[in-house]
Amino acid sequence: MLHALAMLPLALADTPRASSVLPAGADSSATADFDGPPRRRTGIALGLSLGFGLGSASGYPNNSEEIGTAADYSASGAMLGTGSALLIMGALADDLNFGVWFGRASFKSGTWRSNGGGAGLRVEVFPLAVLYAPLQGLGVFGQFGLGSANLSSTVPGTLEASGTQSFAATGAFYEWSVAKIFGGHFGLGPSLEYDEIWSRPFERSDLLASLRIVFYGGP
Repeated sequence: MLHALAMLPLALADTPRASSVLPAGADSSATADFDGPPRRRTGIALGLSLGFGLGSASGYPNNSEEIGTAADYSASGAMLGTGSALLIMGALADDLNFGVWFGRASFKSGTWRSNGGGAGLRVEVFPLAVLYAPLQGLGVFGQFGLGSANLSSTVPGTLEASGTQSFAATGAFYEWSVAKIFGGHFGLGPSLEYDEIWSRPFERSDLLASLRIVFYGGP
């Protein structure tokens, strides 16, 4: 009996720790990805987005005396146009980019014209970057900041509607790694986003399908 008790500490020492035991069929490399350094996206992330889509705008002149006056209200309906954005971010992890953006978009239809843009913060999340490698390039993003836009018409006597205040956008994209250069690599793929600029006298919304190009400073 005493001999068995004396051997017990040695037996426990040889027993595998529970934290190191993986369930049958588990992928140990996937577990290591959570704790290891980034492998797909690192360093600075400089990007450009170029798109085409639909937009609409409505509102009043940016004048408190004319806001709410039916005769001064303008609404464009659907317009066609283009948009572009400059992205300056950092790849904080395989599944997270964060930084700032600067963008502009213009639309027109018949007699209506609308120009506008904004700037602010941008966050990109790759929800499947670690969990499911075949879709590691799928991302979603949000943009928040300040924006301004206007709506004008070639019809004589129509007052220009405009406003400067809030900007918000959300969307999804897919990114393929296409080339390695200067110690980093390029990510390229399609993007779809919905933008909204709004203020007390004016608002504009648009839906853009874009090509997103990003250079990552790390491998």
